[in-house]
Amino acid sequence: MDFRIEHPAYLLLLLPVFGYLFWSWKLEQGKSGRKAFVLLGMRISVAALLIFAAASPYLLMRAEEERLFFLVDRSASMEGTEEEVSAFLEEAVSQGQDRNVTVLSFAGEAWNDPLESGSPDITRHTGETDLEGALRYASAAAAGSPARIVVLSDGRETRGDALEYIRSQLPQDVTVDAAVFAAPDSEDVSVSSFTVPTTGRKGESQQLDVTVRATAPAAARLILFRNDQPVAERDTELSEGENRFTFSEVQTEEGLVKYEVQVIMKEDGIQENNRMTAVTEIEGPPRVLIADSTGTPGQLGNLVGKSGISVETVHAGDLPQDLSSYLQYDAIIFDNVPGHRVGEERMAVIEQAVRTFGLGFMMVGGEESFGLGGYFRTPIEKILPVDMDVTGKQVIPSLGLVIVLDRSGSMAGRKLELAKEAAARSVALLREDDTLGFIAFDESPWEVIETSPIGDPNEASGKIMSVTPGGGTDIYPSVALAYERLSGLDLERKHIILLTDGMSAAGGNYASLAEKGDSDGVTMSTVAIGEDADRQLLRQLADQASGRYYEVTDADSVPSILSRETAMLSRTYIVDEPFTPAVRGGTGWDTLFGNGLPQMNAYIATTAKPDSDVILESPEGDPIIAEGRYGLGRTLAYTSGSGGWSGGFASWDRWGELWTTAVSRILPQYRSEAFDIRRNKDGSYTVTGPESMPFLDIAAVDEGGRELGTAVEPVRPGTARVRVQSGPSLVFFRISGDGESVTTAGISIPYGAEYRPGPPDQERLSAIAERSGGRVLESAKEALRPPESSKKEILPAWDWFALAAMLIFFADITLRRFGLPRIRKPGRSAGGTRESAANMEETSLEKLLKAKKQDQ
Repeated sequence: MDFRIEHPAYLLLLLPVFGYLFWSWKLEQGKSGRKAFVLLGMRISVAALLIFAAASPYLLMRAEEERLFFLVDRSASMEGTEEEVSAFLEEAVSQGQDRNVTVLSFAGEAWNDPLESGSPDITRHTGETDLEGALRYASAAAAGSPARIVVLSDGRETRGDALEYIRSQLPQDVTVDAAVFAAPDSEDVSVSSFTVPTTGRKGESQQLDVTVRATAPAAARLILFRNDQPVAERDTELSEGENRFTFSEVQTEEGLVKYEVQVIMKEDGIQENNRMTAVTEIEGPPRVLIADSTGTPGQLGNLVGKSGISVETVHAGDLPQDLSSYLQYDAIIFDNVPGHRVGEERMAVIEQAVRTFGLGFMMVGGEESFGLGGYFRTPIEKILPVDMDVTGKQVIPSLGLVIVLDRSGSMAGRKLELAKEAAARSVALLREDDTLGFIAFDESPWEVIETSPIGDPNEASGKIMSVTPGGGTDIYPSVALAYERLSGLDLERKHIILLTDGMSAAGGNYASLAEKGDSDGVTMSTVAIGEDADRQLLRQLADQASGRYYEVTDADSVPSILSRETAMLSRTYIVDEPFTPAVRGGTGWDTLFGNGLPQMNAYIATTAKPDSDVILESPEGDPIIAEGRYGLGRTLAYTSGSGGWSGGFASWDRWGELWTTAVSRILPQYRSEAFDIRRNKDGSYTVTGPESMPFLDIAAVDEGGRELGTAVEPVRPGTARVRVQSGPSLVFFRISGDGESVTTAGISIPYGAEYRPGPPDQERLSAIAERSGGRVLESAKEALRPPESSKKEILPAWDWFALAAMLIFFADITLRRFGLPRIRKPGRSAGGTRESAANMEETSLEKLLKAKKQDQ
C-alpha cells in the first residue's frame, strides 16, 4: 500500500499559511501564553489538513482479484475458426478454475446468451462485428471491479469504433488483451459492385456494369436477372483480383425494372457475397395491372387500354409477391377476384404500395368480389372507400353456422393460427342472435362453443383463439356432431364449414349424413389445406352437402375463404333488380353523367366509408361508384360488374369514357421531383433534393411490403442523412418534401464487409491492446497471468483529511469561547484545606449511617 498525492503543488500553500499563523500566535502570547499556544497548534492542524485535502491524497492499493472476460467473435468472417477458438477457450477455462472467468459471445446488434464454461458452443456465426459494443457490454458486466477482457477475433470491425471507446471511455481499472484468429484460406468469388442507370426511356439501350472479385484464378458463370427472370448468362475465366463485365439491355417496358447479377463458382468459400441487386426507372405511359379469374385480356382491359394506358392482365393466383413488381405499375384493378385467390400476404404488399408509394387501386364488382369475395377485415377492405358490412340495409336471414376445425398435430403453427383467426373473423360477421357452434377435432371432437345464439362475439372469439394443437385426425365424428347440433333448429340457413389438412381415419357414412342434412336444410363447404389433405373426400363431402369445395396450398388464403362463406350465408349482398343510379356529384365526373344514365341490372351491396365520396348510388342509398384516398394513393369501388351486371351501361355510348375516367381518378396525382441518393462509407444514405423542401419525409419499405425502421437526420434544406435498419436487400425509399412531390427510389443495400474475404486486422487488435495497457496473446496461458504490478486499486483519502479538519475547527471555536478547563491537584478544593475536606467526608458518612438505622 502506498500513500500518494495527485496535486502536490498545493502543498506550497503551507509556507505562507504557517507564517501567518505564527505571526498571529506572537500577538496572542502576551495575553495568555498557554491558551495561545494550544490555539496555534489547532489552527496549524486545520490549515494543514485542508491543504492536504485540496492536494487530492489517495491510497494506492494492490487489487486483490481481477475478473477475466473472454469475448468470442461469432461474426460471419470468423467461420472456420471454431476448432482453434474452442481449444483456446477450453485451455483457458480449465487452467483458470480458481479465477472469476466469464465467457461471452458477440457479433452484430444481437447479444447471444453467455456460453457455458468448459463446453462453449461457438459454431453459429451471424451478423457484423461490433467490437465496440462487445467491450462496452463486458466493461459494464465488470461492475467497477478490476477486469481483464480477452478478445478472440480477427479484428475486422464493421460497426462502431473500439479504439475511440478505449481512448475516451474505457474504465481505468480495465485492460484489454487480444488473441488474433484468422479464418482458413479458401477460394472465393464475389460481386463487388453492380452499377445500373437510375432512370431511362423505353427503347433505349442501357449499360449495366459488373465487377467480380476473385481470390484466385477460377472458372465461373455470371447470370443476369431482370425482374427475377434470367435474361443473360456468361461463362468466363476469372483472374485473381477484380474482373469487369458489361451487359447491354434494351428497355422494352416502362416502370420500375429490377436487375440482379449472380456469380456461380464450384466450391465457393462465401455464398453471401455472390449476388447484388439494382433498379432503374423506365419512363413511359401509365401502366395498369388488372387481376381477374382468367389471366387473359378481357373487355375491361380493352376499354382501359383505348386511352393509351398500358394494360397487363394476370390471373389472381399469379399476382406477384414482392413490392418491386407492383411498383412497376401506376394502378391495380381487381376485376371480380375472390380474396382467397389473392391471399393475405399479397394483400398486405398491395396495401403498402397504395399507402406509402401512391399506387391507385380499383375493385370491380361481381359474384366473387367485395363481401362475397371474402374481403371482410382484410388489407384490401382498409384500402377501399367502402366497407363490406351491410348490417341494417338488407333483409338478413336467420342463420346457424358450425365451424369444424382440424387441430391435429400437423396443423400446429401458422396453419392453426390463421384458421383460428379466420374463424374469429366469421364470428364478427354474425349478429348476436345468430346461432354459432365451433368444434375442434383431432382423434375426437372437442365442442369449444356449444351451438347456440352467439351472444357476445368477443367472448366467442376468445374461446376460438384458445384452441391448441392435439393429436391425430378423425373427421367423421366431428362432422356428425355438427349435423346433429344443427338438426331441428328453426333457422332459414344452416351451414357447416370443415377445415382440415390431413387424411382422416377410415369409417363413417358421410352420404347418410348429407342426405339427412339435406332434408333438414343443412349444407356444408369444405376447405383442403396443403398437399396432404384428403382432397377426394373433401370434394365429395362438399358435393353431397350442396356446398363449395376450396383447395389451397397456403393457409394464408383461409381467412378470406371463411369470410366469403360466412358472408354468402349471413347477408343478401347481391341486389339484382334493374334500377337507374342517382348521381350525387363529384369533381371530374359531372360532364360524364350530365345527359342522364341508362339502367343497371345488379350490384354488390356495401357501405360507404365516412370520408369517401359517393359518385353514383342506388335507390337504397348503396354506393355504385365511390372514391377516396388511402395514404398517398387514390382508390375507387365500382360495385356493379364489367359485364352483364351493368345492363344498359354496356351499350351506352360513353361506356368506354366511364372506365378511362375511373382509371384517371386513381392514377398518382403527384408530380415527381429529382432526388439524388448516395451511400456513405458508414452505411447511411444522403438524400438530396430541391432546397425549396426544408424537411424531407422519408420512409423505407422492403420487398415484402414491411416498413423498415429509419432515422432521418436533416443536414440542410433539401438534404437529409438516412439510416435504415436492414440487412442486404432491395429497399424502396418514398421521399416527399411537401406532401405532393414524391419520388420512389429503389436502393440496393449490399452485403456487409463481413462477407468480403481478407486477412485479419492484426494492427487494429494490437492498437486496442496497447491503448488499454494489455497485450496481444500468443497462448491461452498468457491470459491467466497475474495482474500487473502496476495495476493498483485507488482509494481516495481527501475526505478523511477534510473530516479531521472540521472536527479540530469546532474544537478551536469551543476553546476560544469557553477557555481551557482548570486542572486541580488531588486533595484540594477551591476554598479550603485537606482537613476541611476530611471533615466533610465524615459528616457525610455519619448522615448515611443514621439514615440506615432509621430504615431498620
